[in-house]
Amino acid sequence: MTSGALLDMEFRDLTYFLEVANLSHIGRAAARLGITQPALTKCVGRLERDVGVPLLERTGKRITLTACGLDLVRHAERLRAADVDIRRELAERATGHAGHLRIGTGFVLAQYLLPVACVTLLKKYPAITLEVVTGDSETLFPALHEGKIDVVLAGVDAQPVHGFRQVPLMEDRVVVISRKGHALQKRRRISAAALSQERWALPAPGTLPAQWLAHRWRELNLTPPKCAVRSGSLPTLLRIVAETDLLMFQSWSTVKRTNDYGELLRPLPANELTWRHSVGVTLRDHGYRSPAIDRFVEVLKETARKESS
Repeated sequence: MTSGALLDMEFRDLTYFLEVANLSHIGRAAARLGITQPALTKCVGRLERDVGVPLLERTGKRITLTACGLDLVRHAERLRAADVDIRRELAERATGHAGHLRIGTGFVLAQYLLPVACVTLLKKYPAITLEVVTGDSETLFPALHEGKIDVVLAGVDAQPVHGFRQVPLMEDRVVVISRKGHALQKRRRISAAALSQERWALPAPGTLPAQWLAHRWRELNLTPPKCAVRSGSLPTLLRIVAETDLLMFQSWSTVKRTNDYGELLRPLPANELTWRHSVGVTLRDHGYRSPAIDRFVEVLKETARKESS
């Protein structure tokens, strides 16, 4: 596909085409866009005439993308992200309000590292305004890619995904935790096989700790234990585990800094189920970046250094 062909297309047609590609259905895409199905079909036909190749294959009511259609989706997503960046940069320059920051984070880090960093940021730069969105890797990183949020504070991989830039901040240790008086606390070492026989209060599916633990059970050829409670709310899990014999799998650095749970709970000596990973901030490596983003990253680095010492 040539750059000339892209320039000849109407931007509105491209955004409509992306909706069709995302939903794989003309009717549902038209309903979401608030236009008629014939109007949407006309837009897609106009795009196909512009590029000179079919973009969609229709099998009954279902729509699939051709190879050229997949190529166009990739280009169109970049153009849409650029459009979002351009509009935001111009609006911020016009209003003088270049300090709104949209932060995505996991539920655990939202309880601990992020609030400390936000307090420091707001004290240093009172003009900055913040919007915090909590979620998991399945929701946060697509939102970052689409420009709906500016940064994601979460675990970072050794090999970053193409299109993103990662800034490692600190190492975190996710461990098996029980109440202080639990019978297992008397043991010097506990095998994963023994822990698989216990009842657990587990984090929500899609979170990195939940994904790692599920993978670890498979890796050890063990049947996952019985889950008595599953929740995305850390305070809920902490309260339940502190007053029952359920086990949990969470960041100990976060737990011990949450209210008085550092006294009520303790890690268990289970090396087979200890996950050491890096926590960091992820940004898009292209497009407009508000000055507030760089200030936030610097504050996060400062906060992480203090918390790690």
